[in-house]
Amino acid sequence: MDFRWSEEQEQLRKMIQDFCKRETSKELDRECDENERFPHELNEKLARTGIYGLPFPEKYGGTGGQVMDFILAVEELAKGSEAACALFLLPVFFAGEMILNNGSEEQKQKYLPRIIAGQLKGCFGLTEPDVGSDASRVKTKAVADGKDWILNGHKTLITGADIADLLMIVTRTDFEARRYEGLSIFMVPQGSKGLIVKKLKKLGGRIISTCEIFLEDVRVPQDLILGGPEGLNQGWPQMLMQLDIERIMIGATHVALAEKAFDDALAYAKQREQFGKPISTYQMIVQMLADMKTQIEAARWLTYRAAWLKDQNLPCSLEASYCKLFATEMAKKVTQDGMQVLGGYGYMMEYDMQRYVRDALLGTIGGGTNQIQRLIIGKLLGCF
Repeated sequence: MDFRWSEEQEQLRKMIQDFCKRETSKELDRECDENERFPHELNEKLARTGIYGLPFPEKYGGTGGQVMDFILAVEELAKGSEAACALFLLPVFFAGEMILNNGSEEQKQKYLPRIIAGQLKGCFGLTEPDVGSDASRVKTKAVADGKDWILNGHKTLITGADIADLLMIVTRTDFEARRYEGLSIFMVPQGSKGLIVKKLKKLGGRIISTCEIFLEDVRVPQDLILGGPEGLNQGWPQMLMQLDIERIMIGATHVALAEKAFDDALAYAKQREQFGKPISTYQMIVQMLADMKTQIEAARWLTYRAAWLKDQNLPCSLEASYCKLFATEMAKKVTQDGMQVLGGYGYMMEYDMQRYVRDALLGTIGGGTNQIQRLIIGKLLGCF
């Protein structure tokens, strides 16, 4: 097995690194976090690099990259700039991947070129006040009215809903079917009559908003069912197609987050002197730093293996849950250890470490809680 990046992948990494150095800064990430502001001003610049087209076929204007290329880009962006990574994920993952994997050909032709051009962002509306880990219990309903559908319901904890152009809303459309079989996903345009989006306050991950969505008699034409009319009642298998990629993606973002915390901790330990020498020379600090880096590398390769399996069209649900579970638990531990290395400075708001700690806490919840990941792993291992 060859663990080296291809020449094209090395070029992709360098392009992202150069972009982040040229167009972003730690100050930008700090300011966006403090003000809970999405960095719209970077969108056109990032679109010009062509990276929004990375995972999409050439016939839609993309570059035809594989899952490994997408994961590599996510990791490099997340390490170089949280703001740039946020910009990348809203159009490419929350809109583009859903449409590419589940949309009708007409929907792909209509929306993918706009996503690649940086003209369309999306969000995925599944969670409800009473519906979280048991996604089959969705209460938001859609009722047919001629060739339209009328949507009513309440979503919460939805990433990026206030800035999305298309809101992917999971609804119940067949009230007689078994709970997994009567779901459909509607692509609801922002600004639709009866659609209300409210931004929520949260602890971390504040560059991308988290929102509530209220749907009050929102009228949506049937051609905005994801997959077209043939996508009716196909919401559950459509969601399952996204889950593996989402969990691998979460693994990549948390590898990058932990690596930033480690880099800051190592740099601080080398320059901070106590009792006449750098604290990086003290055995307890050495052990902490060694454990941090070892855990980061373990999570990285779990993530790469899951992405590789996905590219080979091999089953990867077990490995996707492995990497999501391990990488997010690892990032939580590494960021908190990084704070310990920095001591009192790590707790101060002017240092980035406190933001890393806050951001890492979300990873064990989003994309399927880590308790659910353990149940998935147990089931796939044949425990029950």
